[in-house]
Amino acid sequence: MAIVGGVGFASAACEDPDFEALRRNLDLAEELGVGVVELPLFALDIIAGGRLLPDQMKRLAHAIGARPFAFTAHGPVGVNAMDSPDLLARHRIVAEAAIAAASELGVYRIVMHTGHIARADEGQIETAYARQRDVFRALADVAARGGMSLAIENIYVPDRGRIAPLPSQIAREIAAIAHPNVTGCLDFAHAALACAADGADFITEAGTLGRASAHLHLHDCFADPADMPIFVPSERVAYGLGDLHLPLGWGKLPWPSLMDELAFLPDALFLLELSAQYRFALPDGVARARDLAATYERAQHSRFEG
Repeated sequence: MAIVGGVGFASAACEDPDFEALRRNLDLAEELGVGVVELPLFALDIIAGGRLLPDQMKRLAHAIGARPFAFTAHGPVGVNAMDSPDLLARHRIVAEAAIAAASELGVYRIVMHTGHIARADEGQIETAYARQRDVFRALADVAARGGMSLAIENIYVPDRGRIAPLPSQIAREIAAIAHPNVTGCLDFAHAALACAADGADFITEAGTLGRASAHLHLHDCFADPADMPIFVPSERVAYGLGDLHLPLGWGKLPWPSLMDELAFLPDALFLLELSAQYRFALPDGVARARDLAATYERAQHSRFEG
């Protein structure tokens, strides 16, 4: 096992049912020599009514072709394993279809978001966590049969009427799931925003989930969960509001110090996850991600030698 397993990017997510954006991004990935690309299964229209579309899967496989790098995948963003019991079956059907698609495409790890519940139901949160543990155990079994592992990602929910677990709670849930195929996916910007909104310490929270994660999502933000009337989407960037998926260096996350202070599971993947409009920033972003991975490797070697 290595300290760093690879550097790459999530194919800039947009609605892409004809896979043209994906083709361009995969071609760029080859030019940049990345080691891994994350496929946005949630944006490709390969699932309809909970079932895979065979013709779309054939077209997708053709669009991907033979590539010199590995693939991970991001499952459907709408899957909520903490949802009410009457909706869980629908979430599982869609999640299992995504896992089947990922397996067919040769993916070796699939990312799923943690769940969330209405703040009004906070008294039932432990029951919701138990539902989620059961769902993720079952999905991990399905993923294992397809030759994949499952990574649970921390999220930021801007709707203050809803609650999502902080990164440290996700780490505890992963430990309680106790499945060899389940680890974490640490999204740094999501963690910074959630901690700012809930008054938690970002470094502590990120560090706790980081120790359970071999999958890292890198994008910048200002850790500002404030809500303001905004009339043009770009003005959210101007004001620094919310989950922007910005190029590294555009926001204020302390990337070098994070690499010095945190520790991740072996073979950690460093994956840019930029909004689609920032595709132009991928070459610079990959270079920055490589620098961060190298900084992290040096920090880990120093710890071992010390």
